Amino acid sequence: MIPLPLALSDSFGRRIEYLRISLTDRCNLRCVYCMPEEGVPYENLDNVLSFEEIERVVRALASVGLKKVRLTGGEPLVRKNVPELAARLVAIPGIREVTLTTNGILLARDAQALWEAGVRRLNLSMDTLQPERFIKLARRAEFERAWDGLETALAVGFSPIKLNCVLMRGINDDEIEAFGQLTKDRPLSVRFLEYMPIGQVSSAQWRAHYVKNEDAVAQLKALWPDLETLDDAPESTSRNFKIPGARGTIGVINPISHKFCEGCNRLRLTANGKLVPCLADNYEYDLMGPLRASCSAQEIREHAAAALAHKPIQSDFEGRLARGGSLRTMSQIGG
Repeated sequence: MIPLPLALSDSFGRRIEYLRISLTDRCNLRCVYCMPEEGVPYENLDNVLSFEEIERVVRALASVGLKKVRLTGGEPLVRKNVPELAARLVAIPGIREVTLTTNGILLARDAQALWEAGVRRLNLSMDTLQPERFIKLARRAEFERAWDGLETALAVGFSPIKLNCVLMRGINDDEIEAFGQLTKDRPLSVRFLEYMPIGQVSSAQWRAHYVKNEDAVAQLKALWPDLETLDDAPESTSRNFKIPGARGTIGVINPISHKFCEGCNRLRLTANGKLVPCLADNYEYDLMGPLRASCSAQEIREHAAAALAHKPIQSDFEGRLARGGSLRTMSQIGG
């Protein structure tokens, strides 16, 4: 095994402080950029990490600098008792923040319990504010439940709530103004994400709908000429702006056009127990086997260090696509 430093880091000296944990590969939507309409073969439930196994991993890595955990999926809230897991992770010494990414459909049900568990920040995926368009994008008539989840989370007190919109040319790029307007009277962080070539998307498909976020920023500045540019943390994946007087902010996330790899402090853990050092790479390191063989906390840390030895210096979505490669769907990798 690779010698373990005092702080978990990759081969380029980037300290790993953030673990994104997929609780399930199952989802109650079929978003066009994430999953085929017919879905994907789900993992057998016996091959999904238990809450106890997840807690062991987080506890082991917290001792070498892990500070933040994000619970993802699939849709994490389709799994039972997520607030219980969140409370267990919040209580681990060294963990400063446990957050959750959701499509919002089950959020009205679980928002209060998540708050009581110690979760304070949420990411909510919403690619349109038009109910009919929602059906086309998510392939389910669930806009009202998703919006109710957002309103419930605001009422409970979550802040910030990051509202993530994947911009796609000719599909929803005409809603930039409508999303921006939401930030005027709500404490939302609306963030426009570049469409990434993940799953079995072809190069032609992807390029036809790809919107460079410089184009999004240009639209924002045309709409609000006095748009303020905010200072971003070094590890931030977004460039952030504010409409003067607004309660919320607007951000753009540029995994393609403006790589933010230099400050990457992230590692992913899939629902089936694989460590994924980079979203844009198919490399994965099996942690399920060692966990089920009752490995020690020290061995968990060593396995994480071994996985991070494969973390590339920079993502290469376009290069991989040009070479004819494809990634698993986002629901399988873990958003």
